[in-house]
Amino acid sequence: MLKFSFRQQVLAGFVVSIILVLVVGVLSYTSIHQFEEDNVWVDHTQNVIRSSNNLLQHLIDAETGVRGYGATNKKVFLDPYNEALPRIGVDLQELRDLTKDNLVQQTRIDSLTSLVAAQRIILKNDIDTREAKSLDFMVQNNMFLNGKENMDMIRAIVARMKYSESSFLQNRKNSSEKASNSAIIIIICGSIIFLIIILVLFFYIQKTFDQQKKIEEEIRVANIELGKVLADNEAKNWLLTGTGQLNEKMQGQQVEKELSNNILSEVAAYTNAAAGTFYLYNEANDKLELYASYAFHNPDFVKKSVQMAEGWLGQVAKDGKAVVVKGKVNDKLELSSSVLKTELAESFIIPFFFDKKLKGVMEVAFNEGISKNKSEYLLAIANDIGIAVNTSQARTIMHDLYEETQQQAEELEAQQEELRVTNEELVQKTEELQASEEELRVQQEELRTTNAELEEKASLLEEKNQAIEEARQAINLKVDELETTGKYKSEFLANMSHELRTPLNSILVLARILKDNKPANLSEDQIKYASVIFNAGNDLLTLINDILDLSKIESGKLDMQNEDIKVSDIVGDMEMLFAEVASNKKIHYTTNISKELPQTIFTDKVRIEQVIKNLLSNAFKFTGENGSISINVRPGAKDKTVSFAIKDSGIGIPAEKQKVIFEAFQQADGSTSRKYGGTGLGLSISRELAYLLGGSISLSSEPGIGSEFVLTVPYQAKLVATVEDVILPTAETFKATAEFLAPVKAAQREPGREPLVVIVEDDKNFANILQDYARDHGYKSVMVYEGTRAVEIVKETKPDAVILDIMLPGKDGWQILKELKNDEDTMHIPVHLMSAGDAAANRVRREGAINFMKKPINTETLDKLFADIMVQSGTRFKQILLVEDHKAQSQALKDLMQSQGITVDQAFDGESAFRMLHENEYQCVILDLNLPDISGLDLLDKIKEVDRFVSLPVIINTAMELDKTSVNRLMHYANAMVVKTNKSSDRLIDEVNLFLNKISESSNTQPQQVSSAVPAKPKIITKSKDAIKGKKVLIVDDDMRNIFALSSALQSYDLNVEIANDGEEAITKLEEIKDIDIVLMDIMMPKMDGYEATRHIRKQNKWAKLPVIALTAKAMKDDREKCIAAGANDYITKPVDMDRLISLMQLWLES
Repeated sequence: MLKFSFRQQVLAGFVVSIILVLVVGVLSYTSIHQFEEDNVWVDHTQNVIRSSNNLLQHLIDAETGVRGYGATNKKVFLDPYNEALPRIGVDLQELRDLTKDNLVQQTRIDSLTSLVAAQRIILKNDIDTREAKSLDFMVQNNMFLNGKENMDMIRAIVARMKYSESSFLQNRKNSSEKASNSAIIIIICGSIIFLIIILVLFFYIQKTFDQQKKIEEEIRVANIELGKVLADNEAKNWLLTGTGQLNEKMQGQQVEKELSNNILSEVAAYTNAAAGTFYLYNEANDKLELYASYAFHNPDFVKKSVQMAEGWLGQVAKDGKAVVVKGKVNDKLELSSSVLKTELAESFIIPFFFDKKLKGVMEVAFNEGISKNKSEYLLAIANDIGIAVNTSQARTIMHDLYEETQQQAEELEAQQEELRVTNEELVQKTEELQASEEELRVQQEELRTTNAELEEKASLLEEKNQAIEEARQAINLKVDELETTGKYKSEFLANMSHELRTPLNSILVLARILKDNKPANLSEDQIKYASVIFNAGNDLLTLINDILDLSKIESGKLDMQNEDIKVSDIVGDMEMLFAEVASNKKIHYTTNISKELPQTIFTDKVRIEQVIKNLLSNAFKFTGENGSISINVRPGAKDKTVSFAIKDSGIGIPAEKQKVIFEAFQQADGSTSRKYGGTGLGLSISRELAYLLGGSISLSSEPGIGSEFVLTVPYQAKLVATVEDVILPTAETFKATAEFLAPVKAAQREPGREPLVVIVEDDKNFANILQDYARDHGYKSVMVYEGTRAVEIVKETKPDAVILDIMLPGKDGWQILKELKNDEDTMHIPVHLMSAGDAAANRVRREGAINFMKKPINTETLDKLFADIMVQSGTRFKQILLVEDHKAQSQALKDLMQSQGITVDQAFDGESAFRMLHENEYQCVILDLNLPDISGLDLLDKIKEVDRFVSLPVIINTAMELDKTSVNRLMHYANAMVVKTNKSSDRLIDEVNLFLNKISESSNTQPQQVSSAVPAKPKIITKSKDAIKGKKVLIVDDDMRNIFALSSALQSYDLNVEIANDGEEAITKLEEIKDIDIVLMDIMMPKMDGYEATRHIRKQNKWAKLPVIALTAKAMKDDREKCIAAGANDYITKPVDMDRLISLMQLWLES
């Protein structure tokens, strides 16, 4: 459907108006013209009749005059005759002229002319006879009767002419009146249409101007907020720039003196300081010693050393806290720092540490007050300065040790030379000893002395070697620090992926809004561009996730979940996953499993499939049409290993690139003109995952022929303990799952006893949440906080169900489950397991539990849990009557509700429904209003007139548009109304099922009433977006881009949006605006973060039930658990999926 702009719409209105004016004018002119023509013909007819009358009258006058003359013989009676004769001719000519277009009338006039001529002759003869003869002659000869027959014929012809003209006159009068009425109607209708169009145009233009003014105001406010954000960003950039510049100055091998001067000069220059000093702490004499000063004309003015607690510097060094010293106060108190006397306004004294050990103090003085940016900058660089000073001192120590070692080595070499000379002398002495024993004894004594000296030298050499070993250990310590730095890098990558999601969130949400084009005001190209942006954003998100996976592997935070899996399942999954891709690219795709392999291997299925999927994705990417790809699973080269060989006939990889491609961000073709895209992370992550799986990846490839990647893993992955003894945590913390394993016999509850559930959970906060859910669903609950008494309490209370945590103090959940299932009194009670880790599905089934829920558990899982408990314990409806004329939809509803333990009877019209109500006992009626024989409203009135049906719950299920009167009628009787939408029947069935749960809960929590009661007003439950229309939502986020994106998206659903930039402002907004329906809470914010703000909200009773949905980037573990623990109702990750967010909002607003 085309969407016109405002200008086009206004122009279209004016064009339509002009066309209507022309149409009305033409029609009016035509009608008036027709009216005038009709009037002319009316006048013409009247003239014909008048002329006919004149002719007849003149003939009568002539005849009367002749008869008078004949009777009296007086000429005076011939006057009428004489006057009439010339007029008769004129009358005949006038008639002939008037009727010349009428052939019939012309014929009559011809006859009339002959008769008139004959009549004139007769009258002339009568006159002549009277003049010659007497009256008696004329009487005797009947001459007065002459011309009578002729005159009668003239009268007859005139009469026929007048009759014909009278008919014409009547028709022309009718036509004239019709034309006149048409002209009036056209003018009136045209005027009304003109007025309506003018009014519509006026109101539309006025409305458009109002909307433009509103939008301008919103943009103005948004620009102001954006300006604040930009100012904050400029301040942060200034801080980061200064920190970066200082770090550059501190790089390199600098001694303490040089490093101190560089640091102080850079800091003073960057902050425009007037003066400054830099002291390093001498641990030996417990003093601060001056190493650098800035902008002093007389350096002797500055104290060379400061004792601890002496003056401001000594006190700051002792306390370990930065201090701002005001110049005037300092002067009055007669105190002093290293630079501040009376000339300068303020001085900032900052201590710096490394590993909580004081390294020194820096003082920077200013001629004016210290700004906030400068204070933050000085505090921010303190830690960096401490690290740099410590590094420089360590380097100095190492250099001194090295020089000392060099000196000792030289001394040792000199001593060895002396020893050589001594040995030569000894040989000489020995030869001389042969000549003289006395000399020998002297030489022996000298030799003993020399040996003693050598032993002393050897001892010194050993000490030097020990010093060298200590230096080596110091170097190893530095290597460990480098490894720690590498781990910090990985953590930094994880944190950066978290931060990258914040702007990416805005990109994806806004691109999604443009892509959906709900206002229908974008061209196809613009929609295509938005789709490209949206897809590119998703690609970037995938890259961020890959970087996060890689950083988790490097930092050792990626957990493995090993279990027994079938090799055929892995191959089958890969075959189904890539079958469509192979078909589309016309690639021959085959799989083969060696019969020599075992059926199952013990490994992590998710991770091994991740590696194989990545290898297959690369194979399909680099293999063209009509190529071939195969998976060959065979025994590995090593004993008890399995190899997954993925072979393709693609482009191949050159030998020099085969090692590079396994490095992060590397590709076989890394040029800017490469044909195939990608991040280069896939194979790097695959290699690391293969290592974690206890295996490896090998590659053989030839360019132009193809490649073969072989993943080899052991049959048995290495484990600390068995899978059944250890529950491994996973990185998936967002979506809790509950896998239903096997039906169980329902617990038999004593008649009249309230439904009961035992909750065994050591986390009291989460136990209280479960207790609230149980209460909301109509269950009493018994809380057990440790494992030793769980079995005893279950035996005593005999509950309808047990919710059991696995990791408990005293006795774990597996042992408790085993004892319950081995006891005849408790073996029938359904047990629902939960844990923060994973539990193998086969063990849950084998031990006898109903299902397993992985923490954190979301609200959908809890709702499903208690719905299942209701089914198992028999607390839901036993039998309902479904009145629905649509048989397919009726059958679908029946099938679903019967699968949940509900007996359903069907009626397809009102008469059979009313009859079945009298014949059976039903706990509820589901009624469609559109029935073939009777209106659903009338049937409802008829049902409620019967006393036994007054309190019978009735749920209205209809798609009809109801007026106010119909809604009021429903309000009197119906307990609820489910509005059908244009969605599938399954969605409609889900809504009906959800409402049945709620009716069941209310019946469990309220005492039964025997007397008739006034039913509650119906609650309309629908998944239509109209359910949240007009609701007021508070967005709490410090990023204006996110606020703008979310606001734009939510306003398209007719939601009213309020904005807060941090937690404190959110609390203020909630106090000021009383009717906020839901809060979207960002977690990472300045001043007060989302956790603290949510906890503050939950402390207020008035906000205890206010829905709060947490928004944050999913980069760290336990984010969701922290949000739920703080009080949030639910959790969604950035970039925000708008469909999921709207669904969550609907869920919490409807509940």
